[in-house]
Amino acid sequence: MTFRDLEYVIGKSYGLKGKLFPYTMLEELASSKNLEELVEKLRPTDYGPYVSSLPRPLNPTRIELALRRCLVEVHFDLAMKSKNAGIIQAYFMKYLTSNLKTVLKGKALGKSYEELLELVDLRAEELVKRRDIVVRAMAAKDLAEAVRFLSGTRFSDVASMAMEVYEKEKDLVVFDMAMDKAYFSEVLKEFNKLRFAERKRVREIVAVDIDGYMILAIMRSKLWGLTIAETKRFLLDKAVNIPSDVIDRMVEVGNVTDALRILDETPYKSIIPESSAPDTSIIKALEEAFERLTLNRASEAFLKDIFSVSVPIALLKLKEFEVRNISIIAAGIEEGLSVSRMLQRVVKLQ
Repeated sequence: MTFRDLEYVIGKSYGLKGKLFPYTMLEELASSKNLEELVEKLRPTDYGPYVSSLPRPLNPTRIELALRRCLVEVHFDLAMKSKNAGIIQAYFMKYLTSNLKTVLKGKALGKSYEELLELVDLRAEELVKRRDIVVRAMAAKDLAEAVRFLSGTRFSDVASMAMEVYEKEKDLVVFDMAMDKAYFSEVLKEFNKLRFAERKRVREIVAVDIDGYMILAIMRSKLWGLTIAETKRFLLDKAVNIPSDVIDRMVEVGNVTDALRILDETPYKSIIPESSAPDTSIIKALEEAFERLTLNRASEAFLKDIFSVSVPIALLKLKEFEVRNISIIAAGIEEGLSVSRMLQRVVKLQ
């Protein structure tokens, strides 16, 4: 990426960060009497063009998909303006894998093409000309056929792996984990291609993603009772801030509690939850802890790494949190929750 390109994406990222909603705006949105009022309040913002033309009746899912479309187009613009910064493009894969998660989980539950069409927005696939792949999977008669339709794509192996485990465990989370492997494999590959100085700057943001995935994949594998060999199929080539021998030891122990003890030897020892909690609670607590860490690292990037590719990556993460916050509020309005209850669920952007 040329210095001029880097200047553009960094300048654009700072501009977009300045437009992120303050907490007072979230309070204003949460006070909406209904979804129509919520959309009306969003109309003057960058989300306006995306939510204004939504078909009626409004529902939280339609609003969330419209917000995500805005995020997708922001990300695509930054990626196109930084064509030699492959890591920004690698992070774009998240939207593709997100839709595939929805489709595969939907097929596992017997959902039809028409039902799935209400749950996904294919703007990301349209932009990278991959729409047909997802549409074929959506139109499949069942999960096995959907997985076969992914044959020959970069998602083929992880989809097959997920189906195998799902047939034994019946836990839909396996599709999340498998698709995240494909996504983070791409991020890790592009991270390793960065020059040493740039890799050092972006390391702390990427490490939370890669290491977080590795730790959670190991923990969930313990929960499902997978063998060492089965667990390793879900893992990436390596972590960023965790030595390979530590990962190996975590894989080899027999349960979540023992793996948690080894985690105490890593840079993530400060986020280790109470080991006496049930395994599912430990995993949920770890997931939430890594999300908070992601938020902190993204916020810090704007102060520490002013001329780094970490800035646009950080912006996209903060924007994603914002989309989630608004989606939480939309769902809360639909459920009839109080303003205070909705605001307890949102994440304060720093």
